[in-house]
Amino acid sequence: MASHIAKVFYSRLTAKRAFRILLLFGIIAVTKFVVQSLILKRGFTQMNIHERVRNYDVPAIRKTSSETPKEMESSLADNGYDRRICDRFNRPSNTTRLLDNLKGMSNIFVVDRLKLLFCYVPKVACTNWKRILMILQGDMGIEQKVNHMEVHERADNSLLTLARLNSDDIKRVMGFTKIVFVRDPFARLLSAYRDKLEEAGRIDSDRFRARWSSKIANRSQQQSYDVTFKEFAGYIANPANTLDDGEEEHWRPIHRLCKPCAIKYDFVGRFEELKRDVNYALKDVLHSNYTGGLINSTNFTNSSDSGLLTKYFSRLGPETIKGLYQRYKLDFELFGYRYPFPSETIDILAKHAERNADTKKKVSDT
Repeated sequence: MASHIAKVFYSRLTAKRAFRILLLFGIIAVTKFVVQSLILKRGFTQMNIHERVRNYDVPAIRKTSSETPKEMESSLADNGYDRRICDRFNRPSNTTRLLDNLKGMSNIFVVDRLKLLFCYVPKVACTNWKRILMILQGDMGIEQKVNHMEVHERADNSLLTLARLNSDDIKRVMGFTKIVFVRDPFARLLSAYRDKLEEAGRIDSDRFRARWSSKIANRSQQQSYDVTFKEFAGYIANPANTLDDGEEEHWRPIHRLCKPCAIKYDFVGRFEELKRDVNYALKDVLHSNYTGGLINSTNFTNSSDSGLLTKYFSRLGPETIKGLYQRYKLDFELFGYRYPFPSETIDILAKHAERNADTKKKVSDT
């Protein structure tokens, strides 16, 4: 009888202890989520877009043909980015090895009719721009309705890329007007995830999920094609992953896609003010009479929204966020995007993570 009472008492004690441990872990998890969300929300919302991007308000094209070398040096930032930053990242902005840098550049379209080099960046209105360039080149009617997959397929066949030119032709076209459109690196990263990996049901996303789930999440196809944002961000933040695969252009840094340290772009437009900058590029830079406007995205992800950025980035640890910043650091600095998390924010997240780890260790030791 006594032994039975002892067993009952011990089992109840064990159950209470287990309940306390589970409750404590629950409190830790909720606290971590709330703290990280508040910190990240502060980071993403404390500056509006005009404060987050330097030299944002007035688009300008650098008149390279009439400038002296000294004038060109003083106006490097006027066209939307400062190539002098390249030197700090061991990417010299001189043209000594220009041809070597440009060989194999499949993201730069050559439009002879417009005397234009246009570098397209996935997740930065590239479907719109491919459509516009094909219309201006005469390969598509302005009223023609095509879905986004067909736009990409037709562009592959009709738009010439720098990668297909020989050295002499590359030298010839380097005098063309050069344009690139950029986007906040973290918003672009989130857009790539939401469009290509988050949800099943579209032909394009299903293909990406089938191929990349095993690479990113170390998951066999028999298990699942699902990839969490945490897994995706961890893959990108890991410097051992080179992001060299062709399909990884969707999340490869812009400085690798467009070589802005080797090429002097005349105009850098911004996704954050897309309509304004597209109109400026067409009218004031290319002197075009194009009136077709922009088409609405069929894969709208709303990834530039500060609330959505907060929601997803609050799931990441400080080391992952640091790794992501290192991956896109040149894009942040070169194109004037301010890193949304000040150093003290990352320190707070790191200390919070350490406290959680200590608390968990103490609980497991009891």
